[in-house]
Amino acid sequence: MRTGPAIALLIATSMLICMIPFSNAGSAPTNGGIYDVSTDETWNMGSELDAIVTVEAGATLTIATDYTLPAGASITVEQGGTLRVEDGSLTSGAFSQAVRMTPNVPTSLLIQSDVASGGFDVKIVAPSGANMSGWAVSGENRPAEDMTGEEHLLNFPAGIVGDYRLNFSLTPGSFADLVIDYLEIDDDGSITTTPAYLTQPINGRMAAELGTLFPLNIEGTAHFEDSSIVGADVMITGAVTSVDSHFTASGPLNVQGVGSSLSMQGGSASLSSTDHDVNLDGEASLSWDGTTGTGNLIDRWERNIEEQEIHIPIGDTCTGGYCVEYTIHDVGPSGGDVYRNNVDGIALVPARTVEIGWADGTVWTEDASIEVTNFRTAWNQGSTMGSWSQSTIVSLPWDVASIEILPFLSHPVISIDSVNIPDETGQIGRSIPVEITATNSGDESAAIFIRCNIAGTDSYADMTPVYSAMLLDAGETETLNANWTYGTGGEAGLDCYVEIPTQFIDSTPFISKEAANSTRDGSDATVSWNTVEEESNSVIIMLAALGLSVIIGLAVAIRFVSVDTGTDDREVDHDADEEDDEEERVDRFAEMMDEDDDD
Repeated sequence: MRTGPAIALLIATSMLICMIPFSNAGSAPTNGGIYDVSTDETWNMGSELDAIVTVEAGATLTIATDYTLPAGASITVEQGGTLRVEDGSLTSGAFSQAVRMTPNVPTSLLIQSDVASGGFDVKIVAPSGANMSGWAVSGENRPAEDMTGEEHLLNFPAGIVGDYRLNFSLTPGSFADLVIDYLEIDDDGSITTTPAYLTQPINGRMAAELGTLFPLNIEGTAHFEDSSIVGADVMITGAVTSVDSHFTASGPLNVQGVGSSLSMQGGSASLSSTDHDVNLDGEASLSWDGTTGTGNLIDRWERNIEEQEIHIPIGDTCTGGYCVEYTIHDVGPSGGDVYRNNVDGIALVPARTVEIGWADGTVWTEDASIEVTNFRTAWNQGSTMGSWSQSTIVSLPWDVASIEILPFLSHPVISIDSVNIPDETGQIGRSIPVEITATNSGDESAAIFIRCNIAGTDSYADMTPVYSAMLLDAGETETLNANWTYGTGGEAGLDCYVEIPTQFIDSTPFISKEAANSTRDGSDATVSWNTVEEESNSVIIMLAALGLSVIIGLAVAIRFVSVDTGTDDREVDHDADEEDDEEERVDRFAEMMDEDDDD
């Protein structure tokens, strides 16, 4: 028989099966592996949950009993997944039970003296390696005693009735940290140990770093009802509802991001590792209804936001300093002012607390504002021109990471409306007039400069003045008269632009129309440029033609006159005629004398 391959396959399959996290419909996985909940499951058996559990989208995990999670175990609820803890509990098996005492405020732990029938001893024990030096302990009818080392022993005589509070105070000039791990009561040899977190601390915080919290990440939804969570590192980016449930040594409960929410209805959130039980960002929502917090100096919640950015499309270099400067008023719980300069279009507002739900039930919310103290570019750097938006106040929201402030400010908006050239022709080397019209449709004045190019090219036109300056008040339209000289024959036009200040990172909000082409009578137009010789020859030809026309006209007129008087149109020699007449008269007189002699 050939059984070798079959046996090998069976062994390999058995090994793979052993590696699969063990679970069924009623018990949690316990082998420390990865466990994905892809269909609805209910765990209500066993006492340990040892796995990296992920509740996938579309699945619901219901926990209905008490489970301890050892180090390395965690629960993650993905978007679309649901966790329900009903009449159950989740407790870290390795969380720190030590409490850090708060200096310079009343801080205490409670001895439950009903454990002793007579006189007893109390041992105050710090975590291994810690030192209680620099602190003193006292109580009712008990003077302060300086503490040293990891342990301090107190003797109590018989007759202590009821619970007894131990008060801790920092000795003057000391800056030591005091962490208490547990209290040990010795009642005539009967030892009772009480973890510090169960001694009802006042103004004490959990020393969470000395232990291990189990991660509880809620990206989807979770519902806790009549349940408890102890020693968890809670991160909520989804939606969580807690009804008459208790979060202990798990704070602060972190609620972060758009759409994240925590609804607390009854129950408690206590013994945080910080000075607040719930930590929110600027976008999370919280409902706190009838819930008990740690109390005293520990706030119910704080809303803490990261560094914010004020955006404006202006660079940082201007004459005399920064182009844009702000004063931010009433910042944080202290309500102070901070001053910020705009660098590369951004001014930074520091990370801070913007809301506090105090332990007494009152709520403080930041009401900060941004005041513009300086707003300049090349358009208003002149000594006679003021800052744009001077003393403008803008509310500073805390539910956004960045603020686009320009829509709240006043500033100019420039357009080049037209470039009119009346002349159709021009003589090379001589100038012709140009009319450039611009409008400021904004609500602040601007000293702008206009340059012109030969139309369709990047070549500067020869303009006088070279850079045409124009001061435009808010809402003003003005026409600038300039002169254009061209050095080449042929057809050419102009494209005229408003000069963009180098401080503009984005000029779009400040310029509605950057350039205009040359026109005449409202239509696109060019100029025909000619040389001096060409124009002179043309004039000569025109004058010759005109002279010839005049001569011909005079000749025709003389001809008409000659015809009307019957005379020949040829020239007449009047002197010769007179001599002929005189000779004729002399001859006639001689003939008459000869006739008389004959008689």
